Amino acid sequence: MRQTASIKVAIAGTGNVAQYLIEELKAYGHDITVLTQSKKPDEKRFEQRETDYSVPSLVAVLKDCDALVSTIADHQNPSVALKVHLDMLEACRQSEKCKAFIPSEWTLDVEEYPEQPMYMTDINKVLHQRLKEETTIKWTIICNSWFAGYVLPKQHRYLRDVDPIWPMDFTNKVFTIYGPGTQLVDTTSVRDVAKAVAVLIDSKEPWEQYTFLSGDQLSWNDMFAIIKKRDPEWASHKKPLADTINQITANESPMSVLAAQFEIESYAGALTFPKEKVQSQRAKYFQGMHFRTVEEILDAAAAQPDAII
Repeated sequence: MRQTASIKVAIAGTGNVAQYLIEELKAYGHDITVLTQSKKPDEKRFEQRETDYSVPSLVAVLKDCDALVSTIADHQNPSVALKVHLDMLEACRQSEKCKAFIPSEWTLDVEEYPEQPMYMTDINKVLHQRLKEETTIKWTIICNSWFAGYVLPKQHRYLRDVDPIWPMDFTNKVFTIYGPGTQLVDTTSVRDVAKAVAVLIDSKEPWEQYTFLSGDQLSWNDMFAIIKKRDPEWASHKKPLADTINQITANESPMSVLAAQFEIESYAGALTFPKEKVQSQRAKYFQGMHFRTVEEILDAAAAQPDAII
């Protein structure tokens, strides 16, 4: 439950991750407003404020906000997202009130693996360095690895399909196992991530530069076994590391390269979180919170056929 007086949080963007944040921050008791380039007509669930994401525009819309959480991303043009985030940081710096900022990464272990994901290496280097130079803004990068909700069919999630980046082909019921499939991967429910953000914004503890969240740590083989046990029609397909590397060098399309770079994250170990760090931050910020496993998420979907899990 909320410890302090109501905190006004601006959520930048209205996409997939934003929908979970909107629901869970409101449920926690935060006062939210959503920043968007164009207001959605007939939207009554939350306040909307239009912005072109320039610094003056952001300063104006953040005038009464205490915190800014971004969900703005552009995997095909990451430099565009970088400009937006640098302007968000500058707007918080200029703001008299909005002094807490969570950028849109929702990411792997970029503390130990700053070169991952490969397509974001140069962009992240710039943003992370600028954040570390900032002394007036409270900020953190949320590390949650893969959103566990991708194991669910689309009717149970706001998350859009990200084929071929995620290894599950729901149409043909084929699970791609990268290499030996023994690489450990942390997964976290996006709804649990949103709940954690709500709690973190309310916390009186100083934020760390990287906040690690995890509901489960298992291998690709383990994940496939869970899926197969529940639905025997699923089959697996092994993809050797050499195929992934060849896919990058062939450069047949931007999406093909992007998908292969996501696969490299697993081989690099960047999707495996240090358990001691996850547990220490859970004790520091998230006491009493339960982060669901893949099995628990699948159970919830089976018990609630019409629910967004």
